Amino acid sequence: MRIYDKGDKAMLLYQKLKSFFSFYHAIPASAMFLLKEEEIHGAAMANKFRYVAGIGLLISAIVNISMESGIKGILVNFGAILIYFANTIIHRQILKSENLKLKSKYEYVSLFVDNTLIAMTIWNWYLLEGNGNPNFLVKNPMYYYFMIPISFALIQFRIQLVICSLLFFLLYFYIFSIYAFACGVEATVSWYEYILGSGVIISDSLVARPIAYVCLAIAVCYGIYRSYVMLIRLANVEAQKTSLSRYFSPDLIDVITSQPNVIEFGKRQKVTVLFSDIRDFTHFSEGMDTTSLSKFLTEYRKRMTRAVFANSGTLDKFIGDAVMATFGTPIPSDISGLDSINAVKSAKQMLVELSSFNADREKVGETPIKIGIGIHTGEVFAGNIGSEERMEYTVIGDTVNTASRIESACKPLNAVLLISEDVWNEIGKPNDFVRTQKIQLAGKENLVELFKWIV
Repeated sequence: MRIYDKGDKAMLLYQKLKSFFSFYHAIPASAMFLLKEEEIHGAAMANKFRYVAGIGLLISAIVNISMESGIKGILVNFGAILIYFANTIIHRQILKSENLKLKSKYEYVSLFVDNTLIAMTIWNWYLLEGNGNPNFLVKNPMYYYFMIPISFALIQFRIQLVICSLLFFLLYFYIFSIYAFACGVEATVSWYEYILGSGVIISDSLVARPIAYVCLAIAVCYGIYRSYVMLIRLANVEAQKTSLSRYFSPDLIDVITSQPNVIEFGKRQKVTVLFSDIRDFTHFSEGMDTTSLSKFLTEYRKRMTRAVFANSGTLDKFIGDAVMATFGTPIPSDISGLDSINAVKSAKQMLVELSSFNADREKVGETPIKIGIGIHTGEVFAGNIGSEERMEYTVIGDTVNTASRIESACKPLNAVLLISEDVWNEIGKPNDFVRTQKIQLAGKENLVELFKWIV
């Protein structure tokens, strides 16, 4: 067991903090653009909330008009509110501009104006009503107004603005506190004197109150951070699902995304492999231009893929006009023979799709096509194969080669669907398949018997 020393713990803490503050730079470029747009929307929404907060402050100022403070007191409150609304209007106009740098920089200017207005209001009321008593600066309840800029930063969903707003609060709070204690604030340890008298509990005033604001800012920052991480993870999962949807059936995608190790590491397993190929495709495609050929292959592949996915299959790859599909990847079925059953069902649905495809082609005067399908089952190696630059989930092994050669035997045996004896046994030895004459597959020494589907 390893014992961590102080250096290790410090490095661990540093790495965590580095991860926390650098996560924003790790966001993919595609997602960053969308996040920047959302930040702009958040700034616009925060600006609308500024009007709501401003109206609340205005009502509070009207209700609390004190004639004792005279015209100066009225000017302090309403002057600050006037500047606040002026800043809000300017901010709104800047948000309408196309200058992204100006929008971003003015966020900090606006924060400075808001926090400075609160600080100047506290100072002015100290001059008007404080009568030189420094307790006025230490105990003033207007410090709670510094929460308003933090709330705006939360709406904008930007950690930098929350931290900036917290720093403004700490700056003004300690400037006033240092000034107050320099003027001779009376220290006490009595809460009665602290709340109702002239004494001040130094630890509460200089430590507890700032800690409350720091905790609030940390909670807001961490909430934003967790939201970003969750959104990025959701975006990555959705992007992964989109990518996987081209190869795996929909019912397998949720399993793969929830268990990424299923395809990350290779393993040997039993799989049923299906190959299909268009008969005489080379001759057929020679008379087609590139546009027509592309359109033809796109429609044909879409129909064949639909048949694979409908039966819990995985599209391994397209090889020109050939389709290679696997059943039992990445997770073999718990029911014996079910993967082979699904493969045969998929093959039959492919032929149904082909019939529909040919009917559509004949309607516009185009030549129908024929395909051959071969299926075999056995052990393969399944997993990610390739280089770091390009990885591909696929299966390799003699089972794959045999399935391909069974498909190639469709033409000499005049069959549209051939299966191996292993597959025939697994699907229950159905009567709609008949044993063929023995044939030698390419690369095989012994003659084999295949089973041909009777259409």
